[in-house]
Order: sequence, then C-alpha cells, then structure tokens
Amino acid sequence: MKVEFSVEEVQKMFDTVVDQLVELEMDKTDRATLRRWRTDRMKAGSPMMQLLAEKVNAELQRTHDRSEVSAIKKPDWAR
Repeated sequence: MKVEFSVEEVQKMFDTVVDQLVELEMDKTDRATLRRWRTDRMKAGSPMMQLLAEKVNAELQRTHDRSEVSAIKKPDWAR
C-alpha cells in the first residue's frame, strides 16, 4: 500500500501547525518571524515546500514499511 501526500496537502498541514504556533504566548517579534518565514520561504510551489513534501512522504513510507508484519515468524520454542 502506498500513501502519498500532494504538495498542497503538505502545505495545508504546515499552515495549520504554524497557525497553532502563532497562537502561543510568545514575543511579538517571534510571531512575526514565523509568519514571514511561512510567506517568504514556505509558499506553495517553492523548492522548500517541495522538499518538505518529499520528506513527509518518505517518512510516511518508512513508518508504514516498519509497521508491516514480517512473513518470517520465530517459533514459540525459540524464545
């Protein structure tokens, strides 16, 4: 089974996380820095967002591969 997020889906996830970070009690300049980082560097279609989408999909696939049950089973007596 292969699940893959599109860049737009990763962008929405990213925006949701940044929105929640901005709502935290922090310095005004820190909130402005987060917003500026989101609009300048992490906009949809940017190379940074493409890289983030690739990394999210690679991690999702790695997690799925590790969770699959192996066909090789250790016999009960080998414990």
